[in-house]
Amino acid sequence: MDFISGLSGLLYRTGWTSVNGILTYSFKEKKYAKQMRQLNIAKHKRKVKEAKEAKTAAVTVKDTGIKVIRTAFIAVKKAVTAFPSLALAGLGLILLLVIALFIGVFSAFSSSSLILPGTASLSEEVLAHTETIEKYAEKYEIKDYVAILQAIMMQESGGKGNDPMQASESGFNEKYPRVPNGITDPDYSIEVGVKTFADCIKQAKVKDPTDTEGIYLALQGYNYGNGYISWAINNFGGYSKANAKVFSNMKCEELGVSGYGDPDYVDHVMRYVGLGFGNIRGEPNFENMKAWGVNNYYSQLGLYGQCTWFAWGRFYELYGYSPGFTGNGNQCVDQLVAAHPDKFEKSNTPKTGAVFSGVGHNHVGIVIAWDGTNITIQEGNIDGKTNTFQEAKTDWQTKTYTLAQLNSIYKGVMFANPK
Repeated sequence: MDFISGLSGLLYRTGWTSVNGILTYSFKEKKYAKQMRQLNIAKHKRKVKEAKEAKTAAVTVKDTGIKVIRTAFIAVKKAVTAFPSLALAGLGLILLLVIALFIGVFSAFSSSSLILPGTASLSEEVLAHTETIEKYAEKYEIKDYVAILQAIMMQESGGKGNDPMQASESGFNEKYPRVPNGITDPDYSIEVGVKTFADCIKQAKVKDPTDTEGIYLALQGYNYGNGYISWAINNFGGYSKANAKVFSNMKCEELGVSGYGDPDYVDHVMRYVGLGFGNIRGEPNFENMKAWGVNNYYSQLGLYGQCTWFAWGRFYELYGYSPGFTGNGNQCVDQLVAAHPDKFEKSNTPKTGAVFSGVGHNHVGIVIAWDGTNITIQEGNIDGKTNTFQEAKTDWQTKTYTLAQLNSIYKGVMFANPK
């Protein structure tokens, strides 16, 4: 009885009414339906952002659940309002539509899993293709996305075979049959794959390497093709794992197949994307206000230019989430490990991408390179004072020391190393 009542309410809000058991469509609710659609899409976008900033897997799953349910109702409403002629098909067809969408959505919810970025390594075969990837990334003007392209190759083939980017079915393949593994030249496969992803970047309107929402949309578009990017933007405002599953189910029905693409493709690729994607050897991107402004704990306190402010922002650029430290520089390693024990561990020797705290000197910084002898760090607060934001953007440095020298300068150092 609750399901029938709910369905009746949904039909009414989208303009359908029942008169003597016959469904008819009315445009009197069109304005209301449009307003509700806009409101739900706005809420959906906000929930996507909130989920990305979640501190625990539990919170992420909870927010995703809310987002999934809302997007399902939006999809049902769009489908019904778009085709008034469905009245001829009767209630049975609408019920099938509702059931199909909810099966798809809840299948996505039940099969979802949390895969952390940067938790898996690239193979030697993928690394061997790096020079070729870089060549074509520069040719197609996406040289800042080499780490993403390496991860795509790793997910697609592990770097093995004659079509390591699995690009044979791409529309940009003009030399070989557009069938699985049709390309038999690894160099050409890489060129087509890079060109395809460059096109996805363009379609998704990715702003820069810090635009994770746009990159996720582009990645799922690389896997799906067939208009997923425009479909996701028009219907949901962007990518989500839930709408990726709905699209897959929709294509299965349309093509009469049992499986279509990989709804978890973004997670599967991003597990190989760690250091380098955030341009670890480059300069901080102070235009990334998620790292240096609105999300930065120390920015909220007005502590621009402090070493803690710099380390927090640089960490966020590299990893895409909060390091969880809120104290002084000499507390940051302990607080980071406490906040993310599954991702970081304390050590007396560094790894690239580690955070270090001075033991006898209140300071914190980021390790951007380590060769077993020499350690290169980035650190802020060179002038020893709090600055304005504009001043803080120049108050940092990149320096190389031996590990012994670094220990001497800060009277001992401790590292929070990525696992």
